[in-house]
Amino acid sequence: MKNNTAIILLLLSVGISYTFTNGQYQDVKELQALSNKYSETLQNAAAIVELRDRLLVTYESLPQSDIERIGKALPDKMDTVRLALDLDGIASRYGVTIKSIQTSITASSDPNSIVLPENAGVYDKATVSFNFVSNYGNFTKLVTDLEKNLRIMDIKTVSFQAAESGLYEHRVSVETYWLK
Repeated sequence: MKNNTAIILLLLSVGISYTFTNGQYQDVKELQALSNKYSETLQNAAAIVELRDRLLVTYESLPQSDIERIGKALPDKMDTVRLALDLDGIASRYGVTIKSIQTSITASSDPNSIVLPENAGVYDKATVSFNFVSNYGNFTKLVTDLEKNLRIMDIKTVSFQAAESGLYEHRVSVETYWLK
């Protein structure tokens, strides 16, 4: 009987140990996997902080004039007044006065379309149209300056009307860009 009791107690202890320990063991495995994910996330965050610090040091080492040039090439907002002044400054070098400037910001053609943030572009664009009167030589010089201008502008359309005086009335449309 003592033998049977010892075997029963042994089997009972193994069964209780297995049922209790197995559940706890599974919980420990899940917690360990979660801990590994957190450790990996912390390592990634540390790498991102290190990269940010290196980029910040590189950015701060750039001369201020280069930073201003980058800001002019692709500004962080659409400043129509500054753009109009820049265009007028370019035109005035050749004795050209800009008559009128119109700006239209390009919007989505379908108001019902949903653009997810990962599919959205990093820049917006606007179409700027302006009119002026000049001869052909000054027109070509003005267009050449627009091409070489630091601000990114794509000439989309050019139209003109001839007059008897040898001057042409020009209408130029350009697309310009800025960061969102």
